[in-house]
Amino acid sequence: MHDLANATLFNPNVLNHPYALYKKLRHEAPVHFDEQLQAYLVTRYADVQQAARMTDELSNELGFDKVMRSEWQDEIDEMMWREGFGPHIISNTLQVDPPKHARRRKLLNNSFNARTVAAMEPAIYQVAMDSLSAFLHSGEADLMREYALPIPIVTICDLLNFPRDRIEEMSLWADSAVAQLSMTGTREEAFGHARNVMALQRFVMNAIDQRREQPGDDLISQLIHAKIDDAEQPCLTPEELMPMCLIVVAGGIDTTRNGIAWGCYNLAKDPELFSLLKNAEDQDKLLKQFVEETLRQQTVVPQLPRFAKKDCEIGGVSVPEGSSVFLSWGSANHDEQRFPEPEKLDIFRKNAGTHAAFGAGIHRCIGNMLARMEMKCAFKALLNNLETVDLLVASADVELDASLVLRGPASLPCRLQV
Repeated sequence: MHDLANATLFNPNVLNHPYALYKKLRHEAPVHFDEQLQAYLVTRYADVQQAARMTDELSNELGFDKVMRSEWQDEIDEMMWREGFGPHIISNTLQVDPPKHARRRKLLNNSFNARTVAAMEPAIYQVAMDSLSAFLHSGEADLMREYALPIPIVTICDLLNFPRDRIEEMSLWADSAVAQLSMTGTREEAFGHARNVMALQRFVMNAIDQRREQPGDDLISQLIHAKIDDAEQPCLTPEELMPMCLIVVAGGIDTTRNGIAWGCYNLAKDPELFSLLKNAEDQDKLLKQFVEETLRQQTVVPQLPRFAKKDCEIGGVSVPEGSSVFLSWGSANHDEQRFPEPEKLDIFRKNAGTHAAFGAGIHRCIGNMLARMEMKCAFKALLNNLETVDLLVASADVELDASLVLRGPASLPCRLQV
């Protein structure tokens, strides 16, 4: 246990390659107090699933609003109240605790259900084809920057009826919204991210005002007019509406981008896998399995925070009231007790779909079906229009961009053969 005394996730090398530490923790200290992070890390699949459902004991909204605060967050909050609409507060989004959570989830459910997402497939596939056509005959491409990145941005822009010519700004804003949760970087960087978030707030607020005057069939219009059977609050309040739109942008771009990039990485380093999927008799079925196994093997959101509202017990370990707790989805997805040979990418794995890449319990990501569809369409377009894809660097040398809450390739240079 001495080796674990200083074991921490709060280290750039570990964040880039966390799976060795996850394994050690699962075997020796599955609920481990990380001294540097000042938080408990929950790493076994069963314990993570249990903790995700402990909504009476573990707060999701306080997990973000209390745990994920930098030392200069008070200064940033004051600036955002003075110059903008105020800080992006998790308690105004879907990450809120019960009973408020159920009402807000109901108001969004119709926009992200299976039937709605299925109807979007042709449009999403066309987005993938448009992105691919920009470099299809170039011979080489960075599949992160040129392919994985634009697909979710354009999809979200279309979903919200934002102009596609704002793609670069949308990417910058989404990166900053996620970076505010990373607990890394300098004071100057943190203020820069806050100003980008304020720019996104202004952009979204203008869009909301326009949709009130001229509603359409986009998601913002749907959210403005969504109603449920609730005598006190049948609609989203103005204080809820803008944060909901912000979370669609912040949560729908970087995570899906990384999911697509990891799938492209797997295809580019394994010619046999590429050929198998390309020539599959029932390609859609096999692609769905590939999506699930990619999400499991390379979890794009490695862990997310909770805050202990009262004394509780997780995995036999006492967690005092006021403690910070991180549920490690990435470690859960590599738990040998649930997924034998977890490092292996096995598209025929029977239980791959039980992974925790989208969380668990009531806070399971509401956009999970949309993310899956974007990944499937991206891989399908790549497979059906290229003969081979090969990495231009060794797979171990692919540069990564990782934080506590997001992990993916920073670039993915590949050789393409049409």
